[in-house]
Amino acid sequence: MSTTFQEYWDYSQRHIPAMIRILRANAMHLISVEIADEHQDTKESTDLVVRVTGGEVAVRTRRKQYGKQYRDFTIRSKSRCGQKTELDKLREGFARWYLYAWEADYGYDYILVDMDAVRSAGILDVNRPERCNRDGTRFIAIDLAELRQHGCIVAELL
Repeated sequence: MSTTFQEYWDYSQRHIPAMIRILRANAMHLISVEIADEHQDTKESTDLVVRVTGGEVAVRTRRKQYGKQYRDFTIRSKSRCGQKTELDKLREGFARWYLYAWEADYGYDYILVDMDAVRSAGILDVNRPERCNRDGTRFIAIDLAELRQHGCIVAELL
């Protein structure tokens, strides 16, 4: 039986409240706090300036059985219908952050990935073997060590 878009959608939507909690707990990675300049300090009564570096967040939650077996960062590279894939969209610059989570016995394991750092390091441009999903789509896998080596993971709970 082929998994439908609706089944994928329903699965992902069940996890959204937990993903929001994880993002809130890691908000320090999505903002910057800077010391105010002399003008701000003396004329505006400002000592610190908080800026939201934020942006769009892609989210993926993998089922518990895959979280125990696979600890890699996978991105869909071929769709069933020949549409743009997640890999295409990420290469085009979409998604500033990627919250990638695995269901676990106690909640979720996760990594928060800086996608600008991934793109700058050329990680999405590396020719990687595609793996097949049961639904006819394909994906590439990126080892977490490679993401760490390039400073792309800003937070993790594994």
